[in-house]
Amino acid sequence: MKETTTTLNGTLGKRRDYTPEDDEYKAVTNPQGFAIELIAGKNSWLTIIRWIYTFFILAFFFFYNYFSKDVLIGYRTLGLILGLSVLGNIFFILALKRGKKLPSEKHDFKLYTSMAALQMDFDVVILFLLAFFSGGFDSPVIVLFIFYIMVATFLIDHRKAFRSTITAIILVVVIFFSGSAEGLIVSSERLTTLIAFNIILLFAFFISAYLSKNLKESEKKIQDLLQKTSKMSVTDGLTNLYNQTHFFLLLKLQLEKSRRYRTPFSLILFDVDDFKTYNDNNGHLKGSEALRRIAELMKQVFRSSDMLAKYGGDEFVIILPNSDKIGAFLAADRLRDVVEKESFVGGHLQPLGKVTLSLGVASYPGHGQTVKELLDRADKALYSAKKAGRNRAAIYEEDLETEE
Repeated sequence: MKETTTTLNGTLGKRRDYTPEDDEYKAVTNPQGFAIELIAGKNSWLTIIRWIYTFFILAFFFFYNYFSKDVLIGYRTLGLILGLSVLGNIFFILALKRGKKLPSEKHDFKLYTSMAALQMDFDVVILFLLAFFSGGFDSPVIVLFIFYIMVATFLIDHRKAFRSTITAIILVVVIFFSGSAEGLIVSSERLTTLIAFNIILLFAFFISAYLSKNLKESEKKIQDLLQKTSKMSVTDGLTNLYNQTHFFLLLKLQLEKSRRYRTPFSLILFDVDDFKTYNDNNGHLKGSEALRRIAELMKQVFRSSDMLAKYGGDEFVIILPNSDKIGAFLAADRLRDVVEKESFVGGHLQPLGKVTLSLGVASYPGHGQTVKELLDRADKALYSAKKAGRNRAAIYEEDLETEE
């Protein structure tokens, strides 16, 4: 990712060349999809751990059986159990890939958040079978129940992990008594060993849950702080709209997205007619209040998917995804009408007797193929609206190039 310096509409600023594969691109253009991708990434990481776990078990029993006189588990049984583990892992990988291919509006957070819990439930069954067929409670892999509980507690909600811990304890008890030659009647020494092991399992859960809970709380505080800092860095302090720097990023990303999917989008560039006169007559504080009110009206008029920004001074700009020039013009004129009917303090002192807007519209791909072209032509359309008498919206036309 390289950094370039670009001059747009007289404004010099540094920006980065983003691509649709960048995290910044995904976070800005599709925050829900980006969040889904992060959750899916955790599940993918878990499947990798499960591959390592499977090959470790295979290697462990192979060398144990090779160097020991006693064969703990037959290779056929071991192969069947590990084959089940492999099939389960393949199933989860395919499910994750299928989920990633779905459109973002069809993503289900519950599906992804429950995937890790489902994998852990599957793993405890595999672990139960391995311990049962390799010596029962005396199997060396019985200690992996501790590993299972710690991993489950860190990867899933600690309340769900507690249920997994209880399930693991029940399975350990089943293994213990099913492998006992005396049946339900066992020696006090063996029973003490079972109780001690289950206490260790509970201890592993509580320690892991305590650490996991505190780590997640710390992560949430950091995320909240980053979110607040991020919002401050991309919004204008006066209007709470996007600032100019972030607008350039949004416009670049929207242009790349429209090129990739061959969809139109439009720009609306506007300013307040004779705003200097308004400030001179009413003062800059009233002028700031007027700009804040215009920003509030913009939020009421435009769609939630439209990107609203303060461009500078009394200038504003809107990016309208999937809108052609006609749709953008109608939206611009609707805003013009709403502002014209709004009552502003001192508005009657304006040359037109009220606070009004002049707006220029340019659309991709018909009016331009680059950020500079689109902004330049929206600016020319705005100038045309001013020249025609203000308080109106205008669409860019080629003959404006010859007008000065």
